[in-house]
Amino acid sequence: MPNPLCEPRAASFERRAWTERSSWLVARGSQLLLSFALAAAALAGADAPEPALTLAGHLSLIGGLAFTPDGKTLISAGSYVDAALCFWDAQSGELKQCHRGEKGSVSCLALSPDGKTLAVGGGDTSLRLLDAASGKVLRAIAGHKGGVNSVAFSRNGRLLASACDGDEAVKLWNVASGEALHTMTIRWGAHSVAFSPDGALLAGGGRFGRLALWNVATGGHSASLLNGKGKIAVAFSPTGGMLAASSDAPTVQLFATKGGRLLRTLPQCAPNSPLAFSPDGALLATGGPEGAVKLWNPQTGHLAATLKAHEGAVSALAFATDCKTLASGSEDRTINLWNVSNVGK
Repeated sequence: MPNPLCEPRAASFERRAWTERSSWLVARGSQLLLSFALAAAALAGADAPEPALTLAGHLSLIGGLAFTPDGKTLISAGSYVDAALCFWDAQSGELKQCHRGEKGSVSCLALSPDGKTLAVGGGDTSLRLLDAASGKVLRAIAGHKGGVNSVAFSRNGRLLASACDGDEAVKLWNVASGEALHTMTIRWGAHSVAFSPDGALLAGGGRFGRLALWNVATGGHSASLLNGKGKIAVAFSPTGGMLAASSDAPTVQLFATKGGRLLRTLPQCAPNSPLAFSPDGALLATGGPEGAVKLWNPQTGHLAATLKAHEGAVSALAFATDCKTLASGSEDRTINLWNVSNVGK
C-alpha cells in the first residue's frame, strides 16, 4: 500500500515525461538526436538537490542504511575493518551512538517495521538480532556456513530472510524463536533478499546472474528470472507489482512480479547498484557512474534527477518514510542525506 504520508507525484512526472515519438520529432538526424539526449540529461540534473547533510565517521564502506519508522534516526553499518553500527540524528547529523567492533563483523543490516529490532549480518557467518534502542544483542542465530550478505524483515516483522555466499543458501527464520523455517538454494552463492510487501513472495539474487522467487509459506520455488551476469541486488516496489534487479551490467531491470515479464531497462546505472524505492513508489534510487545517485520514475523509466553524491561507488541507499529524505552511503566512507521532495516537480 502506498504510504499515506507521502504526497502523490504522478502528475509532475507526466509533465516531465518525453515520449519516444516526440523525441524523434525534435531530433531529426544523428546530430540533432545527440543534442536532444544531452539536453535531456541536463534537464534531469538541472534541479538536482545538494546534500542536506554529509555524515562522516565510518572507517570503511557503508554496508547498509535504515531509517527508524519516525524518520528521526538513521542507522548505518560500516563493513570490513570498521565493523560499526552507528546511530545518527537524521535532522542534525549528530552521531548519537556507535557500536564499533564489539558486536562482531558487520556486512548488512535491516530494521524491523516497528523499529524495535535490528538484524545484522556479518562476513564471519554471524547473524544477530539487536535491540535497536540500546544495541544489546537479543539473539545470535546460527545456521549459515559463510558470510551473510543481505538480511530483510517481512512487513509484519515475524520473519527474517538472509542470504549467504558460502553455503549458497537463502534462509527464512522465525524472529521470535530463531528457528529456521525454510532453506532455499541459489547455486554459486546468494547475494540479496527482499520480501514482497504482502509477504507472500521472497526474491533472492545470486552472484552469477540468478534471480529467483519463492513462496514464503512453503519455501517452494515460484519462478526464475535470468538477469545478465554477476551479483544480483533486488527490491520490490511498495505495491509489490514490480521487482527491480541490478547486476554486473550497467543497467537496472524492472520485472512484473506476476509472470516475470521484463517491463523496462534503466540505462547508465552503476554495476551491482544498490536499489531503493520511495515508500510511495514514485521514485527508484540507483547508483550511477562515478559515485552518482540516479532517481527514476519506475512507471515510465524516465530519469528524474542525478545527484552528484560521492567520490566512491554508492554502496547503500534508503528512503525515510516521509518519502522526502534519501540517504546514500558510499565506498568513500561517507553518508549523504538529501531532500528529494521537489525531484520531478
